[in-house]
Amino acid sequence: MHTHTESADVSRHKCLIYDGDPSEQLPVVVPLLTDGLDRNWRCLYLGSPDMVRMVDSALGRTGRDTSQETKRGALILSSDRSHLDGGRFEPRAMIDGLCSMIDGAVKDGFEGLCATGDMRWELGEDKNFDKLLEYEALLERVFRDKPLRGICQYHRATVPAQAIRDALVTHRSTYIGEALNRDNLFYIPPELLLGTQSGADPVAQGEWMCQQIIRVLDAEEIRDKALTALRESEAHQRHLAEQLAEANRDLEQRVADRTADLQAANQQLESFSYSVSHDLRAPLRAIGGFSEVLAADFASALGSEGQKHLDRVQAGVRRMGELIDGMLALSRVVKVEVHRTSVDLSALADEIVREIREAEPGRSAQLVVHRDMAVVGDRALLRAALANLIGNAWKFTSKRAQTRIEIGRRGEDGGQQVFFVRDNGAGFDMQQAEKLFGVYQRLHAQEEFPGTGVGLATVQRIVTRHGGRIWGQGQPNEGATFFFTLPTS
Repeated sequence: MHTHTESADVSRHKCLIYDGDPSEQLPVVVPLLTDGLDRNWRCLYLGSPDMVRMVDSALGRTGRDTSQETKRGALILSSDRSHLDGGRFEPRAMIDGLCSMIDGAVKDGFEGLCATGDMRWELGEDKNFDKLLEYEALLERVFRDKPLRGICQYHRATVPAQAIRDALVTHRSTYIGEALNRDNLFYIPPELLLGTQSGADPVAQGEWMCQQIIRVLDAEEIRDKALTALRESEAHQRHLAEQLAEANRDLEQRVADRTADLQAANQQLESFSYSVSHDLRAPLRAIGGFSEVLAADFASALGSEGQKHLDRVQAGVRRMGELIDGMLALSRVVKVEVHRTSVDLSALADEIVREIREAEPGRSAQLVVHRDMAVVGDRALLRAALANLIGNAWKFTSKRAQTRIEIGRRGEDGGQQVFFVRDNGAGFDMQQAEKLFGVYQRLHAQEEFPGTGVGLATVQRIVTRHGGRIWGQGQPNEGATFFFTLPTS
């Protein structure tokens, strides 16, 4: 019984898919080989002579004496292609040879075999890649049964696209560059792959794909908990800000303590938003991919009712993608540094108005921009805030026969200029005004006015970071006005 060095949730059978220079494989391959040597595994690298020399040099730079390791039989750097019978690659013959090498390593006192290499060199010509799926499926069984660790390397520019797809479905763990996807949702067990090749009912594969989709959909509970935690963190952040504003400004230590608390909350929120958003993308892509396969290959088996359910899944995928994009945009607003310069808000508003008019040239609309609205702030952030406010006004007036939007300035508040964006659109109930700037809080149905509920939250953060404040006034079906303050010097 041999001890496996991988944790239980990471397959010992990985693949590496990379672009660019072959040296890009080194950050993944070198740690595999050095770890194997440290743990008394016999290590094999198979590739072209140039690649063998490259790996040899890289190992030497880690302080490893490759000559000594080779002499004692622990390291094999090889360009041998004797496994190709007349240029052809035979999967079962290669599997038999690999098993013999593993057994030989164990017999010689090693824990097992740690193998990696370039699949272009190992398989030879393109025509040999037609047997890759069978080879990788058979190889997966060897990894389960014998002390074998390995990484199959695929270079996008030199390996056929079909081979890349075959590699994805036969490896549970996949490196894309240096990033390891520990749980590859496109992986198909070898029993299913080899069974389908031998003529088994393809419905079995469809059922397996359905199970994969259900498995990923179960992650929605985790997503909901994450979003709830995010909203609670937002509420906590606002509470801290209110406490800081009310604190006695003469007590410098109290102000310093509250500021530190607020910064810690911001940092946690940024990290949390970024992690949640990125971790959700991989299962979301899997749901979309498997849904497309089901729609294309199993439409007749699904029936009309099944197709309706699948349409709902695909609509949910698109909606979740929009929410993730909004979450990342919100996180970036907190993270980016504010660069203060003199900014012409009138010119920014003119640019945005021109863009939305060009997007819908046939729409009857009157858009008024006041002149000489100058402030001091970050031009990119202020443009994003104005784009959200004007875009919202444009969206919520879409059902009016004649749209009217006004972007202007109105007096001062606390030594700052007050600006506004007013429209004659759907408006809102002032009893729900406290929800306007909450993340994912929407006052209108998605079917009536689509959106993510992130735009106004983003505007509030931008205005707050400039030292201003924002509020809204409106009545149902009578339009809305959003006011915000900014420093003018």
